[in-house]
Amino acid sequence: MDEHDHSPTSAPRARLFFVLIFTTTFMVIEFVAGILSNSLALLADAGHMLNDVFSLSLALVAIKIGTFARSSKMTYGYRRVEVLSGLLNGVSLLAIAGYIIYEAVDRFFSASVEIDGPLMMSVAFIGLLVNIVGMYMLNEHKDSGVNMEGAFHHLMADLLGSVAALIAGLGIIIFKNNIFDIVASILVSLLVFKSGFSVTKKSILVLLEASPLEADKLVESIMEIEGVINVCDYHSWRVTKGVELFTAHLILEKDIDFHDVVNKATQLASTYGYTHTTFQPEFETCAENEEHLVC
Repeated sequence: MDEHDHSPTSAPRARLFFVLIFTTTFMVIEFVAGILSNSLALLADAGHMLNDVFSLSLALVAIKIGTFARSSKMTYGYRRVEVLSGLLNGVSLLAIAGYIIYEAVDRFFSASVEIDGPLMMSVAFIGLLVNIVGMYMLNEHKDSGVNMEGAFHHLMADLLGSVAALIAGLGIIIFKNNIFDIVASILVSLLVFKSGFSVTKKSILVLLEASPLEADKLVESIMEIEGVINVCDYHSWRVTKGVELFTAHLILEKDIDFHDVVNKATQLASTYGYTHTTFQPEFETCAENEEHLVC
């Protein structure tokens, strides 16, 4: 059995934990300020930050579970737990976006309320700084998996939400019109929806074992190796970010050195981004059906 290392790369647990504490503290402050100022934009952003707290907590749990050793039953370990966590984060972002839109529409048709613009701006500015710090701390690891990407996108949506709330507060102070608060809330919801859709889509594609890389182009490149007649029954999928797999049957000419061919094919797969490859050399013909090549 090939002893590949499926353990996750060093995870930024300390940074995640710090951002979690930082975010939780400000969430409480923003929620109280939203009530005191009657700002829907602040309350919406506080609700999104509650989702951030949930997201960051899941990220920490998923990272911890991902370090569990693989076994004869869980041959890839528990790395895909972070994909499930990422899916949950993405769906929760979509849900929060829908809720924000509902509240914004409801307020638009409801009686006007007085909003404390200066308080709204002050809290939004602090929120902007909090999210800048959080994004800076996670930026280095945002591409390490859909789970970390989800946490990063949560903070990004919050940052843009704080900017929207800041502008809305300024508009309320200058023009004495609460429509700025409603517009800011809708803009936040659209940003949240975009992030949620991206993370959800990527998580679903991983769970459906869609090909993460250019498998067809890799096959074409392997076909150019001397001695290769055909590439059959190939499969490409991803366990999680950094664990991309490719398997195939190689139909070879007689008397060809199959060790050399497999080595070249493995090197080619590596250049395409695959970290784990398995090639089965065979010296026989291969038939083609309508969907894919089958030996």
